[in-house]
Parts: sequence; C-alpha cells; structure tokens
Amino acid sequence: MTLPNLKNGDNGDDVRFLEQLLSSLFWFGQTPGKPKLVSSLIDFDAQYDSQTADIVSEFQNNYNITFPAPAPNITVDGKVGPQTWKALGDAIFRYTY
Repeated sequence: MTLPNLKNGDNGDDVRFLEQLLSSLFWFGQTPGKPKLVSSLIDFDAQYDSQTADIVSEFQNNYNITFPAPAPNITVDGKVGPQTWKALGDAIFRYTY
C-alpha cells in the first residue's frame, strides 16, 4: 500500500486520516520538554494547514528523541512522506497496543 505525500495546502480524506493518526498519539507530553497532548490541538477539518504542519514537525522531532536506534532519524520538515508514515505506524503500534 502506498500512502500519499502530504504537505501544507493539501486536503481531503488522506489528510483526515493523518489527523486521526496524530490524535491517537497521546504519548506526547509524557516526558518533560515534550509538547502537550497533541490531540487537543487538532481540528478535524481535512485541511493540511500550518497547524497540521506544526504538529507533524512536533511528531517528527519527538519520534527522533523517543525512538532509539535502530529506528531511523526522520527529517523534521512538517511534511508527511514515506519516513513519516512509517514512523506514525511505529508510534501507533508501540504506544496504543
């Protein structure tokens, strides 16, 4: 299955799916210095706007801090490509099951 690359300005069902994944990651804020609960910041509007890009960047940064090697160090750019989709899957699996 190929997931789309997403960036600021995109919209639709793929963005809504991303918003749902991000909202399920309640583990932000569990460690000092990490952002507050991400799900409280997400508007489920299927719009990839600056808010979504900021939350994606927070996720990317926290993934790099939270997941030790051999997890890849993903690019922190606020865009969702193959690295970030994989990281989201890793985080969902690790923190919600």
